[in-house]
Amino acid sequence: MDQRRQFLPAVVAVACFFVWMQVAPILFPDFFPKPKPKLPAGNAVVQAPVEEELAAPAPADGAAAPVADEKPAEFPHREIVLGEPGFEQGYLIKVDVSTTGGAVDAVWLTDPRFTTLDRKEQLRVVGNDVKRNVGSGDELETFDTRVALIDKLLAPHKVSLATVNWEVVKQDVESVTLRYPSPAKDFEILKTYRVPKVALDTRDTSASGYLLQMQIELKNLTDKPLKTTYSLTGPVGVPLENADNTRVFREIKLGLLENPRKPDSITSTSLLASALVKQFNKSQQEGGKPIEDWRTPIYYAGVDDQFFAALVLPRGNQVEDKDKDGHPDNVIAITRPVLLHLNQAKPDRSDMTVVMESPEITIPANKEVTNTFEAFFGPKRPAILRELNADSIIQLGWFAIVSRFMLWVLGFFHSIGLPYAFAIILLTVVVRLAMFPVSKKQAIEAEKMRILAPKMKEMQEKHKNQPEEFAKAYREFQRKHNYHPMVGCLPALIQLPIFLGLYNALYHAVDLRLARFLWIDNLAAPDNLFPLPFVVPYFGWTQFNLLPFITVALFVVQQKLFTPPPTSDEQAMQYKMMNFMMIAIGFAFYQVPAGLCLYFISSSLWGVCERLLLKKSLATHQAAVAEAGADDGPGGTVVPVPKPTGPKPEPARKLKAPGWWDRVVAAADGAKNTPDSQAGERKFSKDKGGKPRR
Repeated sequence: MDQRRQFLPAVVAVACFFVWMQVAPILFPDFFPKPKPKLPAGNAVVQAPVEEELAAPAPADGAAAPVADEKPAEFPHREIVLGEPGFEQGYLIKVDVSTTGGAVDAVWLTDPRFTTLDRKEQLRVVGNDVKRNVGSGDELETFDTRVALIDKLLAPHKVSLATVNWEVVKQDVESVTLRYPSPAKDFEILKTYRVPKVALDTRDTSASGYLLQMQIELKNLTDKPLKTTYSLTGPVGVPLENADNTRVFREIKLGLLENPRKPDSITSTSLLASALVKQFNKSQQEGGKPIEDWRTPIYYAGVDDQFFAALVLPRGNQVEDKDKDGHPDNVIAITRPVLLHLNQAKPDRSDMTVVMESPEITIPANKEVTNTFEAFFGPKRPAILRELNADSIIQLGWFAIVSRFMLWVLGFFHSIGLPYAFAIILLTVVVRLAMFPVSKKQAIEAEKMRILAPKMKEMQEKHKNQPEEFAKAYREFQRKHNYHPMVGCLPALIQLPIFLGLYNALYHAVDLRLARFLWIDNLAAPDNLFPLPFVVPYFGWTQFNLLPFITVALFVVQQKLFTPPPTSDEQAMQYKMMNFMMIAIGFAFYQVPAGLCLYFISSSLWGVCERLLLKKSLATHQAAVAEAGADDGPGGTVVPVPKPTGPKPEPARKLKAPGWWDRVVAAADGAKNTPDSQAGERKFSKDKGGKPRR
């Protein structure tokens, strides 16, 4: 009985809790958040329909409730082209605007240098075909706009602002203004697009010619304030070129304004297509869990590929708190990644965009609220993107400073009239000349190793069964002959930043795209000498590329010519492993762009000639002899050198005192050889008073 009394309060508490959870939402509806509607699998997970995510807020006090049964306004369908005069008249972009949804169908680059890879038409930065296989319902198009206050009234008619035709209010060669009224006649939205006209000599240095100006105007036609939200779709149909060979696929890029005190401090972030596919698959497995989004004010958001970018930039101070409510008055509150085409076999090749959602906007009576945007559609040139504070979308790696300098040098050589292939060769010459002191030091070290090789081999034979004695003799050998094996690796380490910087620079050089040289049709892609009659298993190669074979062959020649003979079995095994590595390098280089192969070939040829000349140089031999020092032991005799005819050389410098490391090693050897009896005397003991004594 006592046990039942103990459990009774717990049972009553649980019962009261369940009753409260059922009754409280009815008695206090505002206290409990309304549950979100269940997301349909495969659609709302990524599409985030406006009807669900942007529910229209209740009208302000005194405002008339929207009338849902009034018919939507109907206007004829039209296609408007902005910037149609084209490149010769100073228009770097041509924009196809559709009255359906007031969206942008396509944005073309008019510069003759920017065509499709088959050179049949000008390149479209957005508006390329998208094989949509994710979700259902309205298809997203670039800059289609959905306003909650209007779409809620259009939903019963099974249309939306993205599918109805808007009215053309004003149009000229550079701009167009579109309008759509609410069925309730209390509200309307106007959207204006404008294409700039610029001087052609600024096309490689200024972003102004690649900016589509866009203005969204929300107009209140009543005597009471209205509240609403809207969404804006980002770039749709960004091309993916040379998908079989590229290592740069479509990627969502954002510039976030995380510090309200520093409106110019931009934090760059990105999302790969493969990462979005992984999130999508996980959300499907978890029953439609929403995909992660960004709720920080944005400076830019969009999609890019290897050479081109499409970015949306809200204008105005996005972190300023004008109404002093403690929150920034940013134009975009939420930015969502949206999957358009899902490629489960090759997730990197999936297509995607972003949907940007505004915060709740209060429109005063008989007033309007205007938001201004600029959209960049153009090549990923550092100088152009730097003007937009968006140059971080070009991911040049750890040695970005080196890469930017290399790109500048490459552009300079082309500006003086050199084709890009010769500009790459001349860039190679400049780089190799800059590294000549390093190469000379490397040649001296190689010659020193050749001179000391017999002495080293003799020492190994003498102490082959005494590893401790060999280690001691080897340290003495290093000190006496100023020989440090790691010094030979130092030049390679110094060259690593230059190599990686140049590699990334050439990989992102948009000017190499479609640049020709000999049989090469595109320096930004493999040389594709001729098609293979079969598909290479596992790798899927269908073209024969000659330049990678030439590149690897020159690497092998360099290795054979300049690698010193092995002085031990271990070193011989290392050389064999390096030969196998060359085969692996050949596979890795097979799909490298031709421009990079051209650099490696030029650099290898320069390196072979340089080392052969340095090897035959008397000065190189003398420097190696001077560093190695003379030795009279067997096998260590230095090759005779002709007596110099110049002024009397300075006397040889005295050997330096042993360094701290030499002293540490000597102390360790001494401690190791100390008898155990002496070591025992160093132990501590305690006297009767507890004090330690020796």
